[in-house]
Amino acid sequence: MKRIRFQFQQLNIIQVGIILLITSLFFGIVSANLFRDTLVRDIIDYELSIYANINNNPLEYSKIFWYILLDNLKQFLIFWMLSITILGIPYMAFKICSFGFLTGFYISVVSLQYGFKGLLLILVSEFPQGLIYLPIGIICLYKGYELTRKIYHDNRSHLMGLLNIIKPYLMLILILVLGILVGSFIEAYIGSFLMKKTIGLFV
Repeated sequence: MKRIRFQFQQLNIIQVGIILLITSLFFGIVSANLFRDTLVRDIIDYELSIYANINNNPLEYSKIFWYILLDNLKQFLIFWMLSITILGIPYMAFKICSFGFLTGFYISVVSLQYGFKGLLLILVSEFPQGLIYLPIGIICLYKGYELTRKIYHDNRSHLMGLLNIIKPYLMLILILVLGILVGSFIEAYIGSFLMKKTIGLFV
């Protein structure tokens, strides 16, 4: 047990993140298969009603854009606010695990219900905005972990020292916000259009 703990402590943040992601992805897939006859059926019925509503009504792109942007910025703000607290690293681990679990669960549910055609729905739900969101997420996790380590493990500084540690990250945070703005625009206007067209194949 001590040997396993020691080996785990020797892993860097990227390796730990990958392990958490793969593990949670596996549990998401297993959960979807275990509950396929009960919970999954209810989820499919709910999604079909959502799909029918999207398919039968025109998209209001500007409202979709503002909803997506504000939601993304809220999550982004929470992430960086917690990154300067002692809760930063546990929160990052939680975000990785929840993302992996929900991704595995969603992929399994859609695949079980729609088969190969479901892969198209999975692809459209993440493309093309995922090309923007994925690097933003990786950078946030890496730099957020780095920031938390500097504050609580390497320095333990007073208030002015804390401000000096945070200052070099402000430009990066601004660039990431601009990336979120671009990703939200793509998701609202291009992603929503592609999703609506794809949903037409399912309802």
